[in-house]
Amino acid sequence: MPSKTHHRPLVLLVLAALLPLVVLSAGLGGAWLRGQQSAMEANAVALVDRLSALLDRELSAQIDALKAVAASPLLDGLATGRDVDAVTFFEYAERVQGALPLWSTIVLSDVEGNRLVDAPFLVGGVRGRVLDIDSHRRVVETGKPAVGTILRGPRGAYAFPIRVPVTRNGAPVAVLSAVVTPEGFQSLLFGNRLPPGWIAAVIDAEGRLVARAGGEPDMIGRRASENALRARRTADSGVYDGMTLEGASTVVAFRTLPDYGWSVHFAIPQDVYRAPVSNAVWLVGVGALASLTLAGAFLWLLAREWRLRRRQEAAREESLRLEALGRMTGGVAHDIANLLTVVMSGIAAIRSRPNDPERVARVLPEIEGAVTRGQALMRQMAAFGRRSVYEPVPFRLQDRKASLEALLVRSAGSAVDTALIVPDDLWSILADPEAMEVALLNLAVNARDAMPDGGTLTILAENRGLPGRRGDDTGLTGDFVALAVRDTGTGVPPEHLRRIFEPFFTTKPEGKGTGLGLSQVFGFARQSGGTVTVTSTVGAGTTVTLYLPRARAGDSPG
Repeated sequence: MPSKTHHRPLVLLVLAALLPLVVLSAGLGGAWLRGQQSAMEANAVALVDRLSALLDRELSAQIDALKAVAASPLLDGLATGRDVDAVTFFEYAERVQGALPLWSTIVLSDVEGNRLVDAPFLVGGVRGRVLDIDSHRRVVETGKPAVGTILRGPRGAYAFPIRVPVTRNGAPVAVLSAVVTPEGFQSLLFGNRLPPGWIAAVIDAEGRLVARAGGEPDMIGRRASENALRARRTADSGVYDGMTLEGASTVVAFRTLPDYGWSVHFAIPQDVYRAPVSNAVWLVGVGALASLTLAGAFLWLLAREWRLRRRQEAAREESLRLEALGRMTGGVAHDIANLLTVVMSGIAAIRSRPNDPERVARVLPEIEGAVTRGQALMRQMAAFGRRSVYEPVPFRLQDRKASLEALLVRSAGSAVDTALIVPDDLWSILADPEAMEVALLNLAVNARDAMPDGGTLTILAENRGLPGRRGDDTGLTGDFVALAVRDTGTGVPPEHLRRIFEPFFTTKPEGKGTGLGLSQVFGFARQSGGTVTVTSTVGAGTTVTLYLPRARAGDSPG
């Protein structure tokens, strides 16, 4: 038997040590797998950033080269209305085109969009107007370069124009365009291989595919997916859940080029992107199952241990319960004996001189005060036994000020200067007025005991509108009447503040208190829909604030 007794804590210790290790291992494994997913996302974002920078540099370089051609003296005659020497410019354009392989055609057009020179051959075989007239018009109207949208040309091939104005004397006199085919552009942008299953795409300002790597090859010129266009309308860059034109779910990183309105997109297949999370879920599930198994064994053994120890502690708990009951009955008996002594002394004084009105008038308040305190004590006992039923009614504290102040003065004693301050504009209260008097009486008695050598007791009533802000120690919202009971006594140590509302808890010497007074105050405040707070400084005094709800406007005070 002794060996088993010694083994039980050892088994519990081993299980308690293994349980967090299993949970931690599963959690770390799941975090590592989730990190793989984050790494994929970061890789896509890095690829987008690199390709965006390359695309921006390439478009800018093409525009700069086209500007150099537009500045050629061969085009100066356009400023004076003379026709350009088509043969000479054609030869010049051919040489330029040989140095710039991405340009399939160089087109010189007037400001109306009519083609003047096509090199190396006529577009469509005849002279006519430029394609994508919108980008041509933007160049003429703004005097700035523009990149047009990708369109299918007369020979059935897709291409997009890069246009710059031919400016003389500060005004556009013509437009020079370089027609770029997407094949050469795509080879330049996507020279490196993508991870398996990934798709990269460049979308122009009108939402059409200019270049694409991965997926079906026949997508150039098609309109991009609605998910891609929606993401681009919402932000300049980011990550979104997409759908390829082939119908596959993806996670896409993208960035938009601010100067041209084009955007670069890198799509990761959804199943590839979600795979680490699925593995993490599986790993965490296995870890959770192992943890639950260990936790179940731990709890079963712990319950066995708890039951065994509970039996050993039963006698001790019963002893403590009887001790608390003894303190309560002793304190109550002491208080009742004192009250009965006051009553009996008063009755004896009246009997000795029944015809002396002055003595009767002097003694009767003492008897009434003792009876009132006895009633308060019985209310405390009933509140502790949960047999008290408070009957809240609307009433004005101003109407009860005189009688309540007299009761508080008698309870506090002659050595304490007592003041009850009730403003004329104090709101009506919705509570049980008799229970409120008992609560204030309990607070006054506690304050008296905290000032054995005398002091000052102030009860201040105020209107309080509580906003229910975070950090407010009341936890209430709405209109309340606050009754702050302040004394200049010894104060309450910080370690006792959180326990002062517990039944039977008291800092008074044995036989001097039941520990039920503040318990009644707390129970009354909560059952009335309010609360009670305490602040105290050792050696400087204590303030207990009782919050009671304001009566509604339609209620008539009793």
